[in-house]
Parts: sequence; structure tokens; C-alpha cells
Amino acid sequence: MSHPQWDAVYKERVEIGELIDHVYSHKAYLTEIIGRSPRSVLEVGVGGGSTSIFLTYLGIKVTAIDNNASVIKSAARNNARLGGKLEFREADAFRLPYPNDSFDLICHQGFFEHFEDGDIRSLAREQLRVAPAVVFSVPTRYYLSRALGERLLTKRRWEAIVSPFRIGASFYYGRPRPDGVRKRLLTAAGWRDIYYCCVLTRDA
Repeated sequence: MSHPQWDAVYKERVEIGELIDHVYSHKAYLTEIIGRSPRSVLEVGVGGGSTSIFLTYLGIKVTAIDNNASVIKSAARNNARLGGKLEFREADAFRLPYPNDSFDLICHQGFFEHFEDGDIRSLAREQLRVAPAVVFSVPTRYYLSRALGERLLTKRRWEAIVSPFRIGASFYYGRPRPDGVRKRLLTAAGWRDIYYCCVLTRDA
């Protein structure tokens, strides 16, 4: 699959209000992460850094990786400005530069939907080498936007893709904030389930 120019996507600074909006929008995903009480977390694909910065506020040791140096530089600036305690590393998600069981948990939001099925399984397998659990979130077919070339799939389709792994949790979440006329109308009509969250764990 082709990928956007991520350095352009994430060049804008993240303000505290945006971070709060991100946490609100993804509270189910973040609750799934926090509820597992990890002491160390690796985020794969740092983006603007909002998820990882928030997790460091809770005292969790978080490392964020990306294969794009410009994205890391932008996220590092956000981290410094917003008082986060993130550690960063440029790395290839297909070949994570960490020994087995280096982290308690791996997370990512808006990452897997940019890959084909076989690559998703390869990425998940590599992540489960480095941590015993992976919590991920992706936009669904109800997201109503493919601005970044996302594969917008259903819960059932995602469960089929990750079926080689043990699925510890699998659910839709997310109601958009009705902050405009169009969103208010769509929300009133039942617009929901705009994200999918899944927890993968190792086989028994």
C-alpha cells in the first residue's frame, strides 16, 4: 500500500486542548491500556505523540518509535512543550530493535489500517515477541473519511485478520463530539462505532 507523507501530516504542533480531545475520543482504548497496569509501554508509530505523552503523565515509562526522523522530531517538540517524559527511537516496525519481552505492552492507534493483511500479521507477530500484549485501535468503516488512505473495515473483518493470535478483547468504540451542524445531525441519526479496539496476546 502507498503511504502518506507522514512528516507533512504531523508537522503541526499539538496543543494541550488537542491532547485532551484525543484522550476523550480514545478513552476506551486508553482505558484498555491503563487497565493492564503496564510499567513499560512501546508505542509503534508515534504520530503527534498524544497517546504516549498522556501515558507518561500517569507515571508509565513509554518509548515511542517511528521510521520517519521528521515525525520523531515533531513529536519530541510536542513532548517537551507539553511536559511529557517520552523516550524516542527511530526504528523499523518489522524488525523491532529490542530483545524478547522488553516491554509490558505495545500500543498503537491508527497504524495497522495502512497495511495489507499479511503485513499486519507479521507486524503483530514481531510486536508479541517484544511484549506479551498488544493493544491497538483503528478507524472503522463508519469513520467516514479516507483522507490518509486508511483501510476502513468492520470489527468482523479485523477479527479475521488477527485470528492467528489470541484475541483478549475486541470492540467498537467512539461517538464523535457533536461540535458542528453536520456532526450533530449524524450523531442524532446514530453515528457511532467509529473506532475498533483489539487486544492481542500470545498463544497459550
